[in-house]
Amino acid sequence: MISMLIVIYLGGLLTVTFAAHAVGRRLTDSEAPPDHPLLVSLAAGAVWPLLVVGLVELSSIIVFTRVQPKIASEVGILA
Repeated sequence: MISMLIVIYLGGLLTVTFAAHAVGRRLTDSEAPPDHPLLVSLAAGAVWPLLVVGLVELSSIIVFTRVQPKIASEVGILA
């Protein structure tokens, strides 16, 4: 069980690190490149589970704001 979680984490780390490095090289300004682009990409790859949790929370907030509240039936007192 633990070994499977480690493999999943390392797979995500490699994938996110590669993607962040590729996007970073594509979007950087050629006049002022960052000092350590691979280190920043590795840091992004290391925290990928936090990014997934944040995306899940953001999507749940979006869903909850889109749901229309049910109109409660009015309770009246008969006199």
